Parts: sequence; structure tokens; C-alpha cells
Amino acid sequence: AERTKEIGVIRALGGRRKDISRLFTAESFILGLLSATLAIVIAYLGEFIINSALSNLLDRARIVEISTGNIIFAVIIAVLIALLASLAPSSRAARLNTIEALSAD
Repeated sequence: AERTKEIGVIRALGGRRKDISRLFTAESFILGLLSATLAIVIAYLGEFIINSALSNLLDRARIVEISTGNIIFAVIIAVLIALLASLAPSSRAARLNTIEALSAD
């Protein structure tokens, strides 16, 4: 709803419904990757803080370990959730009438 004029301009310049849908899908894919990257960085910081705080108590044992499988799973889930969340808005945006989109406030 916030980008109605932008969608109208793209459609007026010859953009197809498929182009609008791909635009929203690509943006959500990028957001999913960025959110997964941010989550992984925060998880590694948490791992470092927890392991360094508890290492003296447990003879230098590592309590928290993040495996490669966990990272791959997190990226896949983040991207999948972002793509699923973009389905309804992208289909709604693709169905917008060009004239109504350009005249929106």
C-alpha cells in the first residue's frame, strides 16, 4: 500500500505484472539473506560471550557450539519465511490497476 505510486509508474513505463511480482520477490529474498546473516553474527557473538563467561567454571570446556548445519538451516529457514511472507503482497501489487495506482495518495 505504501508503494502504490511506484508500482503505478513501473506499470505505466511498460512493466508487466510478472516484473512487479519479481521485484517484490527479489526484495524479500535479499531481506531474508540479510536477516539470516545478522542472526548468525548475533549467534556467534552470543556463543563467544557464553563460552568465555563459563570457561573458567568448567575447565575451558565449550558450552555452546554452532555447527555448519545450523548455519545452513538458519539461512534456508530465513529465506523461506521471507519468500512466503512476500507472496500475498507481491500478488496484490501485480494485480493493481495502473491508473488507480498512479492516482493514489
